[in-house]
Amino acid sequence: MKKILILTGRYLPGHKDGGPLRTLINVTDALGDEYEFFIGCLDRDHGDGQSYPNIKKNEWNKVGKAKVWYVEPGQFTNELLLKLASGKDLIYLCSFYDDYGYKLLLLNKKNKIECPVVVASMGVFAEAALKQKSAKKRIFISLCKFLGLFKNVTWSVTSELEAEDVKKTLGNNIDYIVAEDLPRLSIPGKTKKEHSDILKVVFLSRICAHKNLDFAIRVLKRMQKSVEFTIYGPIQEMEYWEKCQDLLKNVRFSWIYGGDVPSEQVQETLANYDVLIFPSKSENYGHVIFEALSVGCIPVISDKTPWNELNNKKAGYELPLDESIFANTLDNFVNLSVQEKEKFENNAIQYANEKLTTSLKETGYRKIFG
Repeated sequence: MKKILILTGRYLPGHKDGGPLRTLINVTDALGDEYEFFIGCLDRDHGDGQSYPNIKKNEWNKVGKAKVWYVEPGQFTNELLLKLASGKDLIYLCSFYDDYGYKLLLLNKKNKIECPVVVASMGVFAEAALKQKSAKKRIFISLCKFLGLFKNVTWSVTSELEAEDVKKTLGNNIDYIVAEDLPRLSIPGKTKKEHSDILKVVFLSRICAHKNLDFAIRVLKRMQKSVEFTIYGPIQEMEYWEKCQDLLKNVRFSWIYGGDVPSEQVQETLANYDVLIFPSKSENYGHVIFEALSVGCIPVISDKTPWNELNNKKAGYELPLDESIFANTLDNFVNLSVQEKEKFENNAIQYANEKLTTSLKETGYRKIFG
């Protein structure tokens, strides 16, 4: 059984990193019987000052189908990285911005790493992502290119579209493998809902400008129908959250902020709502979309994600980022009969099942890991 070392910022029991973390959990859950996974990560969740309780440091911890080595911030030394890399068949890097990433790439450049290195793009080369802290990111990427840190690596991308994003920044000669993210292995199905003229809408994601919560609020303000709106997710940009709260003053609909939701409770939480609104500016996957489908919560999302079959499957809506179009779509959904809404829910769950079956059978991760 091949030994795969994954280096990442956070892993279980963390949950605040959203999609990137969910991707790793799903990979180890799905392929943990085919590969031996070792994960090096920080000993605390995003923004936390304390380490996770009940973990052992300086040794491997068995977590699900992986072994995890927890590291204090700033302690990903070259010595530790070489120790973790020893005896592995492949290293999968989840970031080159973080210290473990660029240090490992420097070691690789110096021929200190004896196995192949794969770097996950994780959507960082998307136009919308590069616009955030643009100057710093472009300077850092240019420095990495100048130092030759991206030579002799393979890129992991979720689609040919993401590969094109990488090429725009790094050039056309990159080596890459397409591996679409794997969804959760569980599809709970739907719980019985009481459909009414009040639309129960949920936003569940990290609260930051990229996820576009302010757009969702403006959409709901345009709606003619009655709405109950619930917001979940870790606040990663406080100034942005304050802007969103200002938009929520004196709105006609009721709303609450429900705080963060642990990963294992996401599906049961989404099952309580009619619609997921997710107008993200870009996604290289969008795990919350699959999770909504899996419980019959209808995704109403931007057309900036790979989920481009929702309209055809009659399982949801992918829409251009136009507030009027979003608002009209939601108003029209309220007007559907109970039978029509239930048909949508059944289609959503069926599509989730199809997606899971296809993803497991055709996953590109087997090509990456060998």
